[in-house]
Amino acid sequence: MTPQLLEYARIELTRALMDHSGKTKGQLQAFCEHPPADKDRSPRKPIHVVELDNGRGGVQCVKAENSAVYVLETRSRRRPLPPINDCGFSAAPWRRAVNMLPEHEQAWLKYCYGFDLNFRYQTLICEAIWNEHQKHLPEGLMRKTKKRLIALVWLAVQEVATMNLNETYKQYAGAALAGHLGVSRSTWCEIYAPHWRALKSAVTNLDCSALDSVLYLKQDKAFDDAIS
Repeated sequence: MTPQLLEYARIELTRALMDHSGKTKGQLQAFCEHPPADKDRSPRKPIHVVELDNGRGGVQCVKAENSAVYVLETRSRRRPLPPINDCGFSAAPWRRAVNMLPEHEQAWLKYCYGFDLNFRYQTLICEAIWNEHQKHLPEGLMRKTKKRLIALVWLAVQEVATMNLNETYKQYAGAALAGHLGVSRSTWCEIYAPHWRALKSAVTNLDCSALDSVLYLKQDKAFDDAIS
């Protein structure tokens, strides 16, 4: 997979997975732009007389303190909006391809490119990265060291996700990470730095694998549609 195709997939997924749920106007904004009360048609009067049936075949006049008000619809168009706009319709193949992936790859794409902070997605990503890295851990590794490595998993996920979207991002320095774990800089360089690089490499491999699968599924679906 070439870097150009990966970057193309990142751009398209960012557009396709964007949340458009807050695009519509709220009630207060709709009222400000289109006032619901039109007082020109039924001007207010100090006293408004209403004729009511008294139940005995006669009419009873009742004085009301308010007058009738003609109220407009809050929406600015007579016909309702379409259920899906053109942008969402064109991005549907990308979302369909994402939903066909395994759960951990879906979680990564929705977190990294859809900016979805669902805690379940974060858990799936961390479990997938740690399970992959755990296969390469040396035997006899201290439990304390392993706990510190687990604490670095989510940090590695955040760093790779930020690097994919921001080329000017400055990576964590070794001294800052050593202070985060509460170890000396020499201990970090000797023990934890190789694991840190391996964790980021695992996240990068997950990113490339998920993007590659999305591109393959999307092209395969387009090919099937062309044949049919």
